[in-house]
Amino acid sequence: MPPRHPLRTKPASEVHVPCMELTEGEARYLLALRDLNAAGAPPSQAAVARKVGVSHPTALEMIRRLRALDLVDPGALTLTANGTSAALVLTSRRHAAHVLAHEVLGLDDEQSAAEAETLATSLSPVLARRLVAWRTRRDAG
Repeated sequence: MPPRHPLRTKPASEVHVPCMELTEGEARYLLALRDLNAAGAPPSQAAVARKVGVSHPTALEMIRRLRALDLVDPGALTLTANGTSAALVLTSRRHAAHVLAHEVLGLDDEQSAAEAETLATSLSPVLARRLVAWRTRRDAG
């Protein structure tokens, strides 16, 4: 009998799927690209630069780096499968951080969103997993 799949032997809160390590900057750009792409057609490099708050040349350099890491499509400013996977992890972190800041710590919605954006890209993997697990348990029960 073949061994059971390792992800099916643990409760969801204990499952750890390895994720590539990203710098805070790389994570910020992935979230920006995910948000901009969710709004419609692939964004321009200028739109990415505005969203992240950097110059056009700085955005171009990071986009090149993300393409080299196979996170952004070489032909358009869309996420690859790897980029989408990483962005979904970051989005889950951002949502959990927003819930914590708003509902537990009592920050207003604007402050919560700003803090969540920062936390999503800067948390250690261990703390990020715990935060998402906390939100999952909270939402379930």
